Amino acid sequence: MTQSETPTIDDIITIVANLVPDIPKPSEIIAEIEGKDRLLWLEGWCDGCIASQGFPLKGEGMLKEKLEYIRDKTPWFLEERATKRGMSVQWSGFVPLSDKEHLYGVSWAIFRKTT
Repeated sequence: MTQSETPTIDDIITIVANLVPDIPKPSEIIAEIEGKDRLLWLEGWCDGCIASQGFPLKGEGMLKEKLEYIRDKTPWFLEERATKRGMSVQWSGFVPLSDKEHLYGVSWAIFRKTT
């Protein structure tokens, strides 16, 4: 993307995904931005998040399978996170981040308060 181009929603989500700390602590790789009746929820994925699935460590292979697993799991766990907050998922997705030391990527969602 050049400075003269208008960013897409994917461009913006990728930039915002970098708010999630690149650390190997599943309980701390979360970021959120609240606004009115909505919440942008960002949650990173590291080796500790998928350890019980039998995958090798980051950089040791099976990247495609790890990313597929994370993409498949994302809608389910984001719905669970929203429900715990009395909210529903309005939009969601997963952004792989190839330039991180610990993170595979970030799942994101826009949660909306339920009435």
